[in-house]
Amino acid sequence: MRSQPATLVWLLIAVMAAATVAALFATGLTVDFGSNPGALSGMALLFAVSAFYRTLRPNPRIATVTAAAGQLLLILLFGILLSYAASATSIPYRDAELYRVDLAMGFDRAAYLSFFKDPPWLAATMHWAYVLFLPQFTFMLAVGIALLMTSAIAAYVPAQNAWVYVDVTPARLARLPIEMQAHMPTLEALRAGTFGAIQLDNLWGLIAFPSFHTAGGLLLAWALWRVPYVRWPALVLNTVLIASTPIDGAHYVIDVFGGAAVATAALLIARWLCRDTVAKPIPPRRPATAELSPRKI
Repeated sequence: MRSQPATLVWLLIAVMAAATVAALFATGLTVDFGSNPGALSGMALLFAVSAFYRTLRPNPRIATVTAAAGQLLLILLFGILLSYAASATSIPYRDAELYRVDLAMGFDRAAYLSFFKDPPWLAATMHWAYVLFLPQFTFMLAVGIALLMTSAIAAYVPAQNAWVYVDVTPARLARLPIEMQAHMPTLEALRAGTFGAIQLDNLWGLIAFPSFHTAGGLLLAWALWRVPYVRWPALVLNTVLIASTPIDGAHYVIDVFGGAAVATAALLIARWLCRDTVAKPIPPRRPATAELSPRKI
């Protein structure tokens, strides 16, 4: 018997939930679920709407879209909680090694940042492309798998980020957002074992290598490629997103390659998992006049 794609997504969510619980228990971290009731209520509302349109007032389109949105939010939530657990490691930072790889690849970080900060409109474009970083089932599976892989790798390759390790002192880069180093108190507290409960209304991106923004951008570009009129704008937007990761994400360039490798592996695994799936087709809506048209005898 073949599995439905939605079942595979729920299985992935169950695996991520179990991994999150185990990781939080192992690191002694807790989650303050009362810190962001709006987000949790929003997810519950999506699943409630999906259940309503799946049972009481059948509308497969609305039921599928709202359930998929809720599933994607759950995947992202478990993913970021796993990133906190992965950051609570005593392994020394690997910034020096990551930066050496960048240099060996011939990447001139100072020149790259200087190019994008002048003119100002280009820096603003890169910033919003990074911030505006959304489903079909294979895409959601790949995103979840990529998050699991990213957290697992980051636990063994912890790093501050290129802003803190390389850029924090040069005066000519002072115009870049100082918010890039705001995650450091959280990261240091996690590593020292002094971090309290995770506040769901104050979450930080903590992982440098591999870059999940790169992985997510590639997966989203792949998912939207088959959508007419959207594929090219999506490709351009996500290309700009990936190009902005060394700037607004303060990533090393090797982080970008690592994210691309994660996206490739996650997509291959997701496609393999979905190879024998049969998605239940959504029946087309009948025109409103169909019920009034006379029957042919």
